[in-house]
This record gives sequence, C-alpha cells and structure tokens, in this order.
Amino acid sequence: MDQKERIIEQAMQMFVTQGIKSVRMDDIAQQLGVSKRTLYELFGDKEGLLYLAMERFFESKRVERAEACVGARNVLEAMFMVLGCVADESEVIQRLLGNLRMFYPAVHSKLMREGAAQSRLDLQRMLETGIAEGLFTEAFNLDLAITVLYYTASAITMRKDLILPDGMTEREAFVQIISNFFRGISTAKGLELIDDYLKRYEPGKPENNRR
Repeated sequence: MDQKERIIEQAMQMFVTQGIKSVRMDDIAQQLGVSKRTLYELFGDKEGLLYLAMERFFESKRVERAEACVGARNVLEAMFMVLGCVADESEVIQRLLGNLRMFYPAVHSKLMREGAAQSRLDLQRMLETGIAEGLFTEAFNLDLAITVLYYTASAITMRKDLILPDGMTEREAFVQIISNFFRGISTAKGLELIDDYLKRYEPGKPENNRR
C-alpha cells in the first residue's frame, strides 16, 4: 500500500468513526505523521480526500455484501442477503450521507449518482440471473423492477419518518416488502425458494437464524 492509498484508508476510518465535519486535514496529517502540504499536494483539498475516502468506504460495503452471499443457494437467496445487509447498515449509511449532504453537497451528489448507477447494475445482473435460472418470469419490465427495488431499499434505509406497525422493526418491514415484490415476478420454482428462505431466515425468529 503506497502513501496515497494509506492516507485514503486511514482518512476513511477517521471520517466514519469520528464524523465527517469534525475530522480536519490537521487531524489526518497528525494521525499519519505526514505534513498538511503533502495532503494538499496529493488530494487538492479536504473535499478531494473526502470523496476518495467515502468512495473507498462504499466500495468496501459492496465487497462485504458480495462476501455475505457467497454461500447463497440461489440468486433469490443472494438478493435477500444483499438487500438485508443494506437494511442492517442503514444507520451508519444514513449518518454519513446526511453529513455529506449538509456539509459537502457536491461530494454527496457525485457519490449518490455513482452509487445509484452501480446499485442498478448489480440489481440488473441478479435479476437477469434469476430469469436465466427460471426463478423469475420474463413477463415484467426489467428497468421498472430495478427502479422499484432500488427506491424501496432507499425508502427503508434512508428515511426515518416511515410509520411502521407497532412491534415491527425496519428489517422485518424491509424483508416483507421485498419478499412480496419478488413473489410478483417469480415463477412457481421461485415462489418455493422464497417460502423456503423465509422459513429459515425470517426476522424475529432466532431459532430459524441458527439453522
């Protein structure tokens, strides 16, 4: 890992743990034992470094999600796992994006555009795999399905003013909404796999999660 990569990695950890606004270039320089001049020569300004650090953070989350579903039995189960990870990470993601939007709107806009494009590509690949494996029908508009999934995930993970039924967690609501969406585009084979997944991993039933 060269000096620039090391700085990006350390800055990412500092922004995530200490807060985007509170971490100054002075703090990063002191933590890494480099001069502020070096930071400005490498990154231009704090926004330049912040963008690269947050890009690294969100890419690390994509890698973690991919690793989480390596053992999935099929693409439907993989999609449940990936989208579940998104829901579980919502608190941290919401905090970071909220701070970016408030204090560094240009960085926020760029990351959101790039993140949305990548997320849509990931969803497209998984839906196309599901069609190829006979789990999803071909009688739905792929672009619309991608949009619905993306904005459903965003609504659950980014908005904290959603009113849920008493006793229902955000994770439970998310899984129920997503599973109902999948039922609408699934074949008979896909429906069986959805039911199997929910029996084994349905939130709120710890005994199922241990199987």
